[in-house]
Amino acid sequence: LNLQRLVYSKGGGGGGGGGGPGDTHHHHQHAPRPLPFLDGLKGRLPELCRQALRPECKRHPWQHQLLGLLAVYCGPSWAAEALCQLLGQAACPDELALAAKLHAALSSSVPGLVPATAARCVAHLHSAPAHDARRLLHNLAWLAQEGEDGEGGECLAAALASHAPQLGRLLPHADAGVSEGAALLLAALPPPPPPSLGPSQLSALVRAGVSRFFQALRRGGAEGEAAAGEGCSRLLSRLASSSPQALRCVLRQLLSAALHPGSARLFGGTSSPLPSSLNTPSSISTPGDSLLGVNRDIGAAVGFGGLWAVFHAGVIGRGLKPPPAGGQLLPGEAAGNAQRFLGLVGRCCCGGRGLGQREGQVSAEAAQTIALALVEALCPDVTSSELAWPPEELSRGTVERDLQIWGRFQENPLLFGLLRLVALGPPALCYCSVLLRGVLATLLSHWDASRHRLSTASPRHLHASCQLLACMAEGQLLPPALGSVHEIFHLLTPFEVRLLLLGIWAYLRANGPLPQKFTFRPEQGRFCREFARDADMDKCLAVLHSVLHKNIDRLGHLYGHFQLPSSAPLTPSSSPPPPPPSSSGYPPTLSPPLQL
Repeated sequence: LNLQRLVYSKGGGGGGGGGGPGDTHHHHQHAPRPLPFLDGLKGRLPELCRQALRPECKRHPWQHQLLGLLAVYCGPSWAAEALCQLLGQAACPDELALAAKLHAALSSSVPGLVPATAARCVAHLHSAPAHDARRLLHNLAWLAQEGEDGEGGECLAAALASHAPQLGRLLPHADAGVSEGAALLLAALPPPPPPSLGPSQLSALVRAGVSRFFQALRRGGAEGEAAAGEGCSRLLSRLASSSPQALRCVLRQLLSAALHPGSARLFGGTSSPLPSSLNTPSSISTPGDSLLGVNRDIGAAVGFGGLWAVFHAGVIGRGLKPPPAGGQLLPGEAAGNAQRFLGLVGRCCCGGRGLGQREGQVSAEAAQTIALALVEALCPDVTSSELAWPPEELSRGTVERDLQIWGRFQENPLLFGLLRLVALGPPALCYCSVLLRGVLATLLSHWDASRHRLSTASPRHLHASCQLLACMAEGQLLPPALGSVHEIFHLLTPFEVRLLLLGIWAYLRANGPLPQKFTFRPEQGRFCREFARDADMDKCLAVLHSVLHKNIDRLGHLYGHFQLPSSAPLTPSSSPPPPPPSSSGYPPTLSPPLQL
């Protein structure tokens, strides 16, 4: 009690600590009287914290009182260091509760303790050994999740959120435990306010989170990787919900990483194979070849025969290096990675609150950001003004571009999932017209050249055809009658599939997928399209009805499914396009539809 009276009556000794308000005027002109006992304990802070955390409960009260007196006597910096030491040495929630008790005792005497402690912890994380940083990160993450608030409205999570850029530098740490702890801590913090986070800091933090998320996907079932990936996922979704600028930054960084050629294997895709002339035993380099090592050997050698240089992609004389021996993932692992990535992108798109947007609904702005990023990544030479569909004959002038688009879709199966996500926020899919045209033109060429009896003989192209039409129907580019045509593709011949796809192309050319055709409906909170305004609907359905007549024995029960809700039956005056050759088995003229 005497020591406590001396500390609170004389104020802080040499540290400028918070003394009593009545003593400030009396001791303003001279320094406070030193206390030798407390001065001798200043340099023993780590040992005092270790003793305070020992399991002997009887020592806790007086040791905590001693730490509190030292904090008041030595000033705010010493108090922040004491709390940082307790947080870094605590090994269980009970020990973390002791740090909370010390803060409760000091909050009235030491102003600004929580921000100072947060700054000291962040500085300690960058200089401490890996095992100490790992423990401190997990303790801070636990406190942030529990929401330990200090008196006076100061919160540890809010104080640490202002240091998010510094914490983001720990995400690519070499130690997996430190990286995991940083991801968990950042995920538990509230997003920093936009004015406090500049564009460069936001970009660096998002880039670190995206890199750590994909690192967790690559490492798969390694210990702690699932928690780190989930932490980065929560961090990115929270950042995306903070501001429209952050949402665009997060989405573009995620798509840039997902569309990288090295990430295709994570989602079940394949990289571009090596040319056959280079894929020979003589072209395979041995492990350990490096430019520096080979040049050192050459410099120390007397003769200059044989191998004389190495370039970054292989060895001169032996060709390119083979791709990394990682192999393909199992179908379940690739599907899991795709689901985790699409789930993260979906949460980011649903996090903001646009005009009339409902909870859990993909915003049109976020979907448009994804659409523009996809077009920019797959065909950067195309402008956003190419939304109208040209005649099918003009697609021959863009064969090279269409094949490149088709190749990217085959290398990375994630692209169809991203298109389905874009389709959930109409009218964003209109901005992907060039991608849809490229894939559809390639499919038309394939089905035109196919000589198989059934479309199931080309499973890859059949799956792509179904995925494409399902995506266009989801994005309201096709009416329901045409959007469900892909449900019967597996029962048709390649020639019939091509006829139906040509009808789809004719409909899109006559009724271009333009954003101006969508109107906002407040009751639904989204943009919708009214297909009753479209022209030549019966003409576009004539080919479909002709195919159904040809296969009336197998598809007759589906005829009513492909009728317009308010349209009258077709008449002979509304004739379909020119009939196919008679060898295909179609009648020369189209009779009125059967009344089933």
